Amino acid sequence: MKTRITELFGIQHPIIQSPMASVARAPLVTATCNAGGLGLFGPPGLTPEQVRQQIREIKEHTNGKTFGVNIMPIMPKVRELIQLLIEEEVPVWTSGFRNPLTFFNIKKPDNVLFIPAVGSVRQALSVERHGADAVIVQSWESGGHSSLIASSVLIPEVVKAVKIPVVAAGGFCDGKGLAAALALGAEGIAMGTRFAITQESPLPHELKLKYIEARDTDAVLSAVWDGMPQRAISKMRRYRGWWTHPWDVIPNLLATKREFNASWKEIMENAKYLRQMHGSPAQFATGMAMFRRAFATGDITKAFSPAGQVVGLIEDIPNCRELIERTVTEAEQTIRSLYTRVSNQSG
Repeated sequence: MKTRITELFGIQHPIIQSPMASVARAPLVTATCNAGGLGLFGPPGLTPEQVRQQIREIKEHTNGKTFGVNIMPIMPKVRELIQLLIEEEVPVWTSGFRNPLTFFNIKKPDNVLFIPAVGSVRQALSVERHGADAVIVQSWESGGHSSLIASSVLIPEVVKAVKIPVVAAGGFCDGKGLAAALALGAEGIAMGTRFAITQESPLPHELKLKYIEARDTDAVLSAVWDGMPQRAISKMRRYRGWWTHPWDVIPNLLATKREFNASWKEIMENAKYLRQMHGSPAQFATGMAMFRRAFATGDITKAFSPAGQVVGLIEDIPNCRELIERTVTEAEQTIRSLYTRVSNQSG
């Protein structure tokens, strides 16, 4: 299956593994790339030196295949991360919160492909104007920080508005979804929740089982998790935000500082970026702490874990190769079946 996305990134299948924080580490990215997709690495939670080690591990085990790294302007040490990506010659950059190129007034290196995620036509036009090579359209159904517009509306709107290739994200986990995305004008899909529930994902097995047990309505979009609209699953009841647990804020900030090996100056700079994006530093630190708790223990009774509405469709834990190959096979079968159905009716 060839599209502009496969041609642009030199990949076999038009499938991208989303750069989920703490989940999209070297083993998952490597498995995705070696299975013919595009793996995107999510650095949050790692020091710059740990990020460098992960990038080198990906390179070592993918034999020159294309991969990418996500840039979050709200992450401590983000300027150091960008310099590291240049030094390590990472071929693909992606982002979700703002455009780091314009946010930090950086010129995209000539040897880099930039594929940011957006949640509106306005954002898509903006990143295209500032040099994006393709765009990921992250819709209402997405896990994590999502748009407020459904994929069936947003994808064709963006496809009509921009000239660069469009990748559909949010609500996709199988071949039928890939076929639907292609019908809407996209040239590939990005999957987060589906890749999080694979054998190569580092999520605790207990947490993977909670994803499989969850229904679509269990993935709730709310700003309560970390201060910005995010879709997640949780068993918490009556949680309203950091102000209901103010005694946790300082320990959570300290934990974030340790996790990134950041100085207080870098933490304060990070807080400034969050406020510029209308986020709450206290709530974001609290949210990160709750996600770390879920990731470490598999327990979501006092924590949350980002998830898309596709949790209602996920029933197993395949490896990445199985997932990608069956997704492409099912998409091709779906397209042929639709063609046969329409041809028979018109005949």
